[in-house]
Amino acid sequence: MKSAPPRTSRTAARRSGLVWIGAAVVTAAVVLGVALFHGGPSAEEPKGLAASAPVAEVLAVGPGDTVTTLEGEPVTGAEVLRAAESVRAEVISTFTRYGTPLGPGFWDRPHDGVTPRRQLRERAVGAAALDKARRVWAREAGLLADVSEQGFQRELAEENGKRAAAAAGGRPLPGVPSYDEHTYARVRAAELDSALSKIYAGGLDLSEARLREQYRIMAGQGAPPFEKARDNVRQALVLREYRTALGTRAGYSGIHVHGGLDTDTHR
Repeated sequence: MKSAPPRTSRTAARRSGLVWIGAAVVTAAVVLGVALFHGGPSAEEPKGLAASAPVAEVLAVGPGDTVTTLEGEPVTGAEVLRAAESVRAEVISTFTRYGTPLGPGFWDRPHDGVTPRRQLRERAVGAAALDKARRVWAREAGLLADVSEQGFQRELAEENGKRAAAAAGGRPLPGVPSYDEHTYARVRAAELDSALSKIYAGGLDLSEARLREQYRIMAGQGAPPFEKARDNVRQALVLREYRTALGTRAGYSGIHVHGGLDTDTHR
């Protein structure tokens, strides 16, 4: 029969165990305290999309979706996303000036009640609707046959085909060897604006009195005499009236946006 260990040994062992347990409890408490002080490992972890997220994720729209309609013509996700790409840098710049961090959650942090996501959405849908109004007007004027996104893509492919053929024949066309869709959209819009504004000018009051009135509005200190500025004044007046008419046709304030794009809560 084994003899029991000395009482002093048992006491020492017990104390050693208690010391270890106590140290573990203290360590856990310290770790917990630090976690609570810092809000826990996940309490402060940012959520949502960072500023670098693709616009398709930010707006939660697919290229084939119908976002809205204008004069019976669908404005597709592809058109809205192309417009969003053209304005996203400005939206990001605006909110960074407000101090909005670019990391996760960027698109849903409001400033004065407006989030970057909402501003991007509104500007992109507005720009896409404006371009659709331009293309519909161009169709009415006989400048376009197809105002759809598929029609735009066919125009782009045909233009790039012409440029490739011209380059292969040793007589390249002025400008870039080929267009990406964003550059071509800007170029095509400018071409249609130029043509439509000239057509629209035929119905405007461009009398001498109207031009002189516009000159008084435009002329600043050091402006050339009216006689020398007449052509520029006329062009400015025509463009102003045309852009107003185009914006009215787009009617953005009355656009009904389909699906999740009409709320800030959509993800």
